[in-house]
Amino acid sequence: MLDRLLASDRRELGEVEIVVVDDGSPVATTPIVNARKVPSGFTLRCLRQENAGPAAARNRGFMTSHGDIVIFIDDDMLVSADLVRQHIEAHVLNPGAVIFGTCVPPATGHSHVGRVLDSLYGSRSGRPRFERVSIIASGQLSVERKFFPDGVYASDLRTPAAEEFELSARLARQGIPAINATQIEAIHDQRFGISDVCDQQHKHGMGCAEAVCKLPDMLTMDELATIEAANGLVRPHDPGATRCKKMAKAFVAIPPVRRALVLLCELSGRIVPSHLMNAKLLLFVIGVFFFAGYREGLRRFGPSRL
Repeated sequence: MLDRLLASDRRELGEVEIVVVDDGSPVATTPIVNARKVPSGFTLRCLRQENAGPAAARNRGFMTSHGDIVIFIDDDMLVSADLVRQHIEAHVLNPGAVIFGTCVPPATGHSHVGRVLDSLYGSRSGRPRFERVSIIASGQLSVERKFFPDGVYASDLRTPAAEEFELSARLARQGIPAINATQIEAIHDQRFGISDVCDQQHKHGMGCAEAVCKLPDMLTMDELATIEAANGLVRPHDPGATRCKKMAKAFVAIPPVRRALVLLCELSGRIVPSHLMNAKLLLFVIGVFFFAGYREGLRRFGPSRL
C-alpha cells in the first residue's frame, strides 16, 4: 500500500504528507517505512504506539498531520495512482462533507463469495457518483480538518465498526453529510473466502455491541436499534416469535455449529449450481457469525446487560 501511495499522481496538488501509524504491530514498522525512497513532493514518517485500536491510531495520525484535507487509508488497502486526487476533487464538489470510497475484494478472492452475493444484490454499476448515506466506512475516508478540531474518531472505542457507528451518529447530529464516492475504489487486500468473511462479520458484531454498550444513546440510530432488536439478549417484552429466533440463533452460534455451517457453505458452493441458493445460505451463515460476535461484545463490554 505504501509504495502505491508514494506513486500517487500529485500534479497540481502541492506537497503530499504521508503519516504511517504503527498501532503496536508485532513487527516494528518504522525501519520498513524509513527504508522507502521518497519521491520529490512527498514527505513520509512513521509513528509507533502501543496497540489502542483503529480509532486511536487514526486520530494520532490526524493530530500530527498538517493538511487541510486528510485521507485515512487502512494498511490493507491497495490504492490507484489517482486515489488522492479523486478524494480532493470529491471535496471540491461536495464541500463540508465526509467522503469515503468503495473497498472491493481482490479479483483472486472474488470467485465463489463474490458471485453468490452479486447474484443477490446485482452489479455495482449504475450507482450515482456521489451517494449520501447514513453509515460511513473507514477503509479509505477523507475529511476537512477544520470540522474536526479535536480529532475525527472516538479514541476509546477499540473494536472495528464501533468507531464508524459513533462517527456516523456524530456527523448526523452536526449536519455534516456522509458521502460514498462510489467511483473511488481501492482493493481490500485480504483473503475473501467464506471463513474470512464470516470472521470479519464476527468482529463487526463485536464492534456494534461495543458502540451500544458504551454509548447507549446510539440506539437512537435506526441501524443500531434494528441490530440490537434482532441480536440482543431475550427481553421480557420480546414477542414470542422474536424469542424463538434469538434462542435458535444462540444455538447455531456456538463455535462447533458455526464451524459446521462454514463447511456446509463451502461444500454447497462446489456442488449446488444455484447462485441464489448459495447466496441465501451464505447470508444466513454470515448472520450467525455476526450474532455470535454481537453476543460476545455484550459480554465483553456490557456486563450489566447480562
